[in-house]
Amino acid sequence: MDKEELRQLVFEVLRRDPQTHLNAVEYQVRSLAEDYDRHDALKIQEIIWDLLVQGVLAPGKNSLNLNLPFFHVTDYGYDCLESGEIILHDYDRYLRDLKASIDEVLDPALHTYVHAAQKSFLCGNYLATMVLLADAGGRCADMIEAALGSDNRTTGDFYKAQLEEIRSHLPSLRLPPQVREEIELHLKALENLIDHTRDHRGRARAVSITHRSAQGALLVFPQYVRSAYRLIAEIRDRSRG
Repeated sequence: MDKEELRQLVFEVLRRDPQTHLNAVEYQVRSLAEDYDRHDALKIQEIIWDLLVQGVLAPGKNSLNLNLPFFHVTDYGYDCLESGEIILHDYDRYLRDLKASIDEVLDPALHTYVHAAQKSFLCGNYLATMVLLADAGGRCADMIEAALGSDNRTTGDFYKAQLEEIRSHLPSLRLPPQVREEIELHLKALENLIDHTRDHRGRARAVSITHRSAQGALLVFPQYVRSAYRLIAEIRDRSRG
C-alpha cells in the first residue's frame, strides 16, 4: 500500500485506541485495509517511529508497560488528532490539499519553501519553519507584484513598500467587498509573518520561535496562498478586459 494511505489508517486507529502497542496497530490497520501486503508492516513501523520523534506519540501504555513497543497518544497528539491539525504530520496531504485549493499549478518556489517549512516543523526547528514561510510569503508578494507589472526592488524598506504598493491597487480592481476585505486581511497577516523573522529592511532578526507559533503559521499559510492566487487571477481578468 501507499504510505500515505497507511498513515491515514494509523491515525484512524490511534483516534479509537490512544493507548496501544505496535502489533495491535498493525493488526487493526490490516483489518481496515483492502489491499494490505505483509511488507506494509515495515511502513507502519516507520510511521509510528516518525510520530514518536514528532511528539504525537510517547513510549508506554500504562504504569505496568512503560516502554516500547507499547505507546500512547500524547496530549499534543490528542489535540492534533481531534482538531485536524494532525495534517501537519502528514508529509503528503498538507501540500496536496494546498495545491488542490488553487485553480492553477502551484509555483515551484512556493512548493519548495512550504514543503521545507513543514519538514523543519516536524524536525522541531521552529525558527527555520518561520524563516522558510517568510520566504514563501515574499514569493507570494513577488508574484502579485509581477501580475501588477510594478517593481519596488530598489526601495530600502522593500517588503513593506511592496505590500503597500499591492494594497494601493486594490480599489482599482473593484473587488466585491467581502473578497477585498479577506485579501487585505491576508496581506496584513503575510506582512506580520515576515515581520517575525525580518526587520523593516528585510534583514534577519535574532528571535526565538515557539512550537505553537510555528504550528499556527503553517496551519494558516495555505489561506494566504489562496488569497494571493485569487488576487493574481482578478488582476489578470482586469488586464484582459
